[in-house]
Amino acid sequence: MPPMHPPPARARPRPRRRALWLLAAAAPLLLAVSMLQPRAQDQGLLIDLAGRPVDALGTLQAGWQRLVRDCSAVQRPAAGSPAWQQAQQALAAHSPPASHGARPLQLLQAATGEWLLAEVVWDGPGSAPASAPLDPAIVPLRRVGARWQVLGEGVWSGDTGPWHAPVFIRRWLRKQVPGLPPALALCLDPRWPAFAG
Repeated sequence: MPPMHPPPARARPRPRRRALWLLAAAAPLLLAVSMLQPRAQDQGLLIDLAGRPVDALGTLQAGWQRLVRDCSAVQRPAAGSPAWQQAQQALAAHSPPASHGARPLQLLQAATGEWLLAEVVWDGPGSAPASAPLDPAIVPLRRVGARWQVLGEGVWSGDTGPWHAPVFIRRWLRKQVPGLPPALALCLDPRWPAFAG
C-alpha cells in the first residue's frame, strides 16, 4: 500500500486575518451604536446622539402623518374672511390687555363649522413678535351659540424641544381637547419657526 498523502491545502485565510477583517467591517457600526443610545423622557423615547437628544421617531411619524392624513374635512379660511375676523376678535378678548394684538398666522376650520384651530402671534403696539406681550400659540376655539370661545385647556404655547414640534403639539391637542376633530390637529402644519419643527 502506497503511503497516503494529505490532500493539497486550499488557500484559507488565517483566523487572525479573518478576525481583523470582521473587526474593520464592524467598527463603523459599533461606533454608530455607541453614539446612539435610547433615552426615556416625558413618557416617550428619544435617541441620544453623542449627547444631543433627537426625536427620530417623531420625525418619522411626521412624515407618515403627511402621507396618510385626509384634510378634505378641513377648510382654511382666508385672512379677512368672516371666520377669520370672528376668530381674531375671540382671541383678542381672551386675555386682555395682552391679547389685544392677536394676529392669526393661519386658521383651520372643521367642515361642520363648530371648531377652529388658530396659530396666532400677539403683537403689542409697535412691537415685533419677539418682544410681544404673549408667546406665539396654537389655540383651539369652539362655537358656543353665535360666538367663538377659546378653549384655554388646549392652548399650546412654548417650546417642545427636544421633541419634533408638529407631532408633539398634535398629540398634546388630542389629549387636552378630546372633542377636537382629529383632522384639525392632524392637518395643522405650523408656520411659526419654533412650532414648525
